[in-house]
Amino acid sequence: MRYLLLIAVFVFSISSCEKYQECTIPIVGVYETHIVGVSGPFNLVISLDNKDDIQIDAPWLEDIWMVVDADTDGCIDPNDDESDILHIDIPTQDFEGGREIYGRGFYSDYYLQIDYTIVDGNDKYHYKMVGSKK
Repeated sequence: MRYLLLIAVFVFSISSCEKYQECTIPIVGVYETHIVGVSGPFNLVISLDNKDDIQIDAPWLEDIWMVVDADTDGCIDPNDDESDILHIDIPTQDFEGGREIYGRGFYSDYYLQIDYTIVDGNDKYHYKMVGSKK
């Protein structure tokens, strides 16, 4: 019984050491991106942070560049045609100048779209970012 417990602890510790979730790796890269009706093109950069968390570096509001944390849901499996969409969730977080930012989006077949909102006091500004992987 004691050895079974030690083996279980060892297996759990090995499986919990995985830094990145492999099926989210395809989203990592540089994208040629536009904010619909506002600006573009510019380079947006996505990097993996931990497990299925990503960081998105972009000019979210005019020339204000910021790295935003996001979470991905889903999995891209090249062997499965059904799993070709990765959902992106940007939880509410502080943005420059006392503002907040949040949003949702998706990645599929080297393309991404992120719909996000910037809250400035009582005002909300809605944007749509669309890009293709370089």
